[in-house]
Amino acid sequence: METSFKTKSALLWAAMVCVGLNLGCSLGALVVQAPTPTPTRHKTPQATYTFTPNWTATFTPSATPTETSTPTETPTLTPTPTETPEGEEEQAQAEAPAPPPPPPPPPPPEEAPPTEEPTVAPEPEFPFQVNYFVHDTGSPGETRMTAWIRRDFKPGIFKTLDGFQVKALAPDGNAYLSEISGPGAGDSTVKGTGDNHNMNTKLEFQPYTPGLYKITLVEGGVQVSPEIEITLSEDPMQYVHFDFFEQGSEE
Repeated sequence: METSFKTKSALLWAAMVCVGLNLGCSLGALVVQAPTPTPTRHKTPQATYTFTPNWTATFTPSATPTETSTPTETPTLTPTPTETPEGEEEQAQAEAPAPPPPPPPPPPPEEAPPTEEPTVAPEPEFPFQVNYFVHDTGSPGETRMTAWIRRDFKPGIFKTLDGFQVKALAPDGNAYLSEISGPGAGDSTVKGTGDNHNMNTKLEFQPYTPGLYKITLVEGGVQVSPEIEITLSEDPMQYVHFDFFEQGSEE
């Protein structure tokens, strides 16, 4: 009976020791599994720069062109007109400010001054021109006029023309015609007397009539020279010589 009690006590003691050992191991394992963390400072890594000497940029052209996107057109919205009552519309038009006046029209362009045309000497109305000479050697028995009709080519070169007449309108209203001019030439008076001229026709009528005369050269009744006026004096009595000439070229 006593031996059985000791055995039970030893077993109980051994069981308690085992329990205690198990508890101790569990506590140690907990201590080992959950250690207190120690804070550790971490330094931020710095970038390392590597120097490459004599670096040369290389451009490689792209073989494929880059497409450019085309903007899409944005549709324009047309506002829908809002109907306005007739009375309000008239009031709005009356209250609306008057439109500004239109700008003045631009001034007309300035016209360039007309270019002056070169002055051209007018051609004579008649082919023949005339010079005349009045001499105080008239005769009481007649009124006398002489004339030389010619074509001038150059100084000293001329041709006497035939088929012409001197027409004189006298102070009394009568018209007189000279002889028809001939191809040759004679003297109007005595040579060397100072009143002599070459002539190829003459006009003579009686008596000596002083006053204003209107003289022209005619060919077949057609006037071919300008009209000139001469006046014969009463005293001394006079006679007149005419040179009718036209310019031409040598034939």
